[in-house]
Amino acid sequence: MALCAEGENCSRAILRGAAEKYDFPLSEELLDSCNAISAGFGVGGMCSALVAAVMVLGILFPTDEAKQKSLLLFCRVQERWNCIDCTRLSANRENCNDLIGEISGILEEVICG
Repeated sequence: MALCAEGENCSRAILRGAAEKYDFPLSEELLDSCNAISAGFGVGGMCSALVAAVMVLGILFPTDEAKQKSLLLFCRVQERWNCIDCTRLSANRENCNDLIGEISGILEEVICG
């Protein structure tokens, strides 16, 4: 959430926060790639914080385990908010900082679980 307050977009905040917490290298190119997916890919599509969370799982785990954990992540987000798209998740919010914090928490549960 602090990264969002600094002006980071949702996907960059997830990646940077995870890199700091789980101590993996993060290239500027990977961070720059987040610029194209922020705000639901610019069209209100899938939440880019969720996309970045899946990317983190791909960095931290072997392929099969990352896919299993990604499915669990999607299920938990779907259960929590009944959707995974930016437009619906961000509706009636001044900003998504709290949402990004909650998605980060779910990601941590999935990683540690």
